[in-house]
Amino acid sequence: MAYVDPVLSRDALIDLALVGWFVALAIAEAISARHGRTRESGDDGRLLTNFGLTALVILASGLLPLATIASAQVGVGIGMAHHLHLHWVPIFALTLLGQTFAAYWVHRWMHASPLLWRVHRVHHADTSVDVSTSLRNHPLELVLTIPASALVIVIVGAPISVVVAVQSFLVAGAIWEHAALVLPKPVDRVLTLLFVTPRLHRLHHSPDRRNHDSNYGNSLTVWDRLFGTLNDHQERLQVGLTRQRAAPNHLLEQICSPLHTI
Repeated sequence: MAYVDPVLSRDALIDLALVGWFVALAIAEAISARHGRTRESGDDGRLLTNFGLTALVILASGLLPLATIASAQVGVGIGMAHHLHLHWVPIFALTLLGQTFAAYWVHRWMHASPLLWRVHRVHHADTSVDVSTSLRNHPLELVLTIPASALVIVIVGAPISVVVAVQSFLVAGAIWEHAALVLPKPVDRVLTLLFVTPRLHRLHHSPDRRNHDSNYGNSLTVWDRLFGTLNDHQERLQVGLTRQRAAPNHLLEQICSPLHTI
């Protein structure tokens, strides 16, 4: 019988689960659009741009996977988990809170800094918001996001299993919060006590600075609540950016967008 690496098998199952989650939400979006609740304009160029940027990010992130960092720090026995002899669940909770805290401030910094905004606006330039938008990021964002995530892993001392679990949760959360879905108001109200919902995150994609400079949180609403940036506006608003030099649905122009001031 051929030997199967359990780590590779686990990673493959997680990848399949995330793809299944993406497809399930995409189907839910199609059903919602058919009933006229979330229909928006779009074309093939938009999807090509979103998935093209995804491929570039995957290639770039493969140069420094977070699992490698977790493996390295476990080998030298550093981090809170080692010194406090924590079990898996509290390590997961600490890592999740640390990762979302770091992501919140990195995200907020990318909005506040004109130079970093040139990179991050590629994500906001999408003319619609749906599950494919969750994959639309400029690979240069990794220059900030990977070191921030790595620092949390080292401070907590998270093992590979926790890192994989937290990252999978955050990816699933990012897909969910970008979904073009309208939840029943009572359900949305309960979920937003803890989680970012599609309604909350859609506000973040508004071209109006008063709206898109809010709701920075990734998956959890705790940091927006704590730092006063939660926007709970109920109306469904337009998304995208205005007065941009780079065409939003043109892959090469979006890759080069950070070179332009507008």
